[in-house]
Amino acid sequence: MSARVKVWIVVGLAATGAAGTVVGVTLATRSDVQRQSSKPPPFAADPTARPEVAQQVREALKAWPAGTARRLRILAARYPHSALVQLELGLALALSGEQADALRAWQAAERVQPDSPSAVRAQDLRHPGSAPGLPPFVPSFTQATNVVQAHLLRGSAYQQALRPVSAEREFLAAVQAAPNDPEALTAAAVGRYDKDRPALAFSQLGPLSRRFPHAQTVRFHLGLLLIYFGDIARARRELALARAQGPRTPLGKRAETLLKAGRNP
Repeated sequence: MSARVKVWIVVGLAATGAAGTVVGVTLATRSDVQRQSSKPPPFAADPTARPEVAQQVREALKAWPAGTARRLRILAARYPHSALVQLELGLALALSGEQADALRAWQAAERVQPDSPSAVRAQDLRHPGSAPGLPPFVPSFTQATNVVQAHLLRGSAYQQALRPVSAEREFLAAVQAAPNDPEALTAAAVGRYDKDRPALAFSQLGPLSRRFPHAQTVRFHLGLLLIYFGDIARARRELALARAQGPRTPLGKRAETLLKAGRNP
């Protein structure tokens, strides 16, 4: 395992405490795509896929290498709104050396069913140089005491399930309930992060650091997004500021963990 991969896994664990499995699945999928093999493409389970679709995808993978891509193309026509089918079709095409068609399949996965693990994994495969998954919102609390926090916890749970659209919906509901709450506004900004258009999140989160200069959540998440964006130097500065605003708080401790991961990859 490379030093870079270790840092990504630490990022996932430090951020959510439950993202390590997601990171591991994505990295395993990536490594399989990096090399042609006699083995079929890996099956990436997706709870949002209909059971009959998932079963037919599994059957198509068993036909590797001769019939898998053809069967998956048939399934893509039969189930045009299935991100799982498009993800696996892209994997089969990539392992067959058809990179351009693989990219188109992964883009289709994101387009037809964006609120699914398959769509998130497809975006990861199109951006192999970035950290797996999407940057998570990390609540500063563990139990909700009001409606705003309830929305934030539900949004965080959706993120961990790789359901970004549902997560963003919950975060926006939190903002509607408390339009001046820095934590709700931060969550909404983080929920907009897209690897093709990272400015969607940064354009909201950056101004929050000026509007709420003492809000630890803003600095922590700005540092987290910068890690995903690949700007480690700026990420360290923001995480150091977050830690300084409360080193013994849950976010302060997570910031310290991320800072240590950056020093000791």
